[in-house]
Amino acid sequence: MIGTLIHCHAGYGLTHNMASIDNIEVELTIEIGSAQLPLNRLLQLGRGAFIPLGCDDQKSLEILANGRKIAEGRVVLDGEAVTVAVNDEIAA
Repeated sequence: MIGTLIHCHAGYGLTHNMASIDNIEVELTIEIGSAQLPLNRLLQLGRGAFIPLGCDDQKSLEILANGRKIAEGRVVLDGEAVTVAVNDEIAA
């Protein structure tokens, strides 16, 4: 899917093959959730404060490439590393 997405964006009149764009940097963002807080509550946040994200631990994470949703995933602990496993790809 990611290769397809890059290929589609590169297809705007360009004749380059995939090898010519293999090294393009793509910013990946993993969105866990979001919250809205009144400004006075935001100003009171300090070390150890909890921010409710309006989701539970079973909710899929959104995986974005350059701000565009490309897949969904879930958090996986791999030893001491926190990783994201891709659950479902989004159709291009």
